[in-house]
Amino acid sequence: MIDIQSICNKWTKEEPNYKELGRIVVDFLKDKLTKFEMLPEITCRTKELFSIIKKIKKKQKDKEKTYSFESLTDKLGVRIICPFLSDLDIVDTFITENFQVHKIEKKKDKIDFDKLDYQSNHYDVSIKYSISEFAAFSQFQNMIFEIQVRTLNQHTWANSAHILFYKQDIDMPDDVKRKIYRLLSIYEIADEEFALVNKYLQEQPDNFLYTILRKLEGKIYKYAKIDFDRELSVENIRTLCSFLTTNEQNSINQNIEKFILENNDKIEHIFNEYKSRFYEIPFLTQPEVFIIWFGLENFEFSIKDNWSIYFDEFELEQIQSIWGCQIN
Repeated sequence: MIDIQSICNKWTKEEPNYKELGRIVVDFLKDKLTKFEMLPEITCRTKELFSIIKKIKKKQKDKEKTYSFESLTDKLGVRIICPFLSDLDIVDTFITENFQVHKIEKKKDKIDFDKLDYQSNHYDVSIKYSISEFAAFSQFQNMIFEIQVRTLNQHTWANSAHILFYKQDIDMPDDVKRKIYRLLSIYEIADEEFALVNKYLQEQPDNFLYTILRKLEGKIYKYAKIDFDRELSVENIRTLCSFLTTNEQNSINQNIEKFILENNDKIEHIFNEYKSRFYEIPFLTQPEVFIIWFGLENFEFSIKDNWSIYFDEFELEQIQSIWGCQIN
């Protein structure tokens, strides 16, 4: 028999702290994971009181008699949803290096080779007081919470599973089980195929537009920390290409990543300074801004002489001014 009123009182006291911890952790993850040129979807939630009660009752019913409110490690749940399977390894390394990890459960590792099931990586963690961003929050360092890391396809399946209620102990006809098995295989294959297609496209040397956009999209995640308008980027890059010779395009393709690396501090300063003014300078939210800066440094007349045919002259003046180019 559990003391529901006692649990209610404890959660009323603790939940505000978990909500604050969630905000701190999400802000930390959103800031740091963009450094890896990725932009996963990151959210958090605190557990509902009724879910807490039900979980404790279920655990105790499943012969875990000592399971209590204090045993819960998912009072706060943080979720990271990534586009590609390869992103999971990056996030895994990041979590193990930046949090105190108490338990790791990788669902895929527990699935037999001839089985298909829900996949996700779960981490029971607490913050590291030694991490500078957490140093001011030592009051939270002993609070354990859960981080779930999934791909988009894994997340879609997890949401569908709640509706389908696919647990194997449910008595279902074989044809229904077969349909669910086939559905699971589609999600798993989709993750692998998306990764292969993405890798293939990245490696195509003759597709300048796609190659340069793939090189630069991670940079806009890293510096602006937001997503961008892909259709607009395709249109803008095609237009910029019409300004440039084949040699100039090749120069961009071969040297722009080095250019960005060499100017990292300057670029970080620009984006930090103008973050609250992105609405005034839309190009700062698009990866093609790096092409413009590179062009102004290396073949400025190709950019300047053609700009006003397609774009607003004032926008180029803004971009030049921000970069520190002399305006003629």
